[in-house]
Amino acid sequence: MKKQILAVSAVSLGLLVNSTFVMAQSNIEWKPMREGVFNSENFKSTVNFEEKKTLLKLWERELENPRPHSSGGFYPSFALYGDVRDGGAKIVFSIFSTAGSDRCSTAENGASAHDSYIVCKLRITKWPNTNGHVDLPNYCMIFGEEPGQDRIEYAYDSKERAIKFRAIQYGKVVPNCNRTLKIS
Repeated sequence: MKKQILAVSAVSLGLLVNSTFVMAQSNIEWKPMREGVFNSENFKSTVNFEEKKTLLKLWERELENPRPHSSGGFYPSFALYGDVRDGGAKIVFSIFSTAGSDRCSTAENGASAHDSYIVCKLRITKWPNTNGHVDLPNYCMIFGEEPGQDRIEYAYDSKERAIKFRAIQYGKVVPNCNRTLKIS
């Protein structure tokens, strides 16, 4: 079994995060990440008002200069949102994508394309965000889809102090997208 650990010390955040690509199974409750949509009337946000305000602050720099669309207006931007409580701290994590951004890999395209996810950087921070954030590579993102079959889910394991992520594509777990963030 292949295992890769990426340790990121975020001293200014008061977080030590280990990102593990292998996920142990446990009895935890999986929740879908909610989606914030910006510059679009065609896609619906599933975040609530407070979560959208958090996303606006968290992705302020990326949302300042949206890419113009040739037919007028701007290309839409999408941000997945999740949060957990670790002791008394609120931990917010989010993945952002928009046309022309280098935060994500280019999506497959064409008749042979199979995957509905892209690979992006995950942003994690204590909230309210007073000391910055950490961006971690290689997290799967699915957006603009009906949440029934295709979605990104997370679960918090308080015993391990770990946030687990998985992608559901065509109703099945995508093992390559499993990640675990250990908070210490």
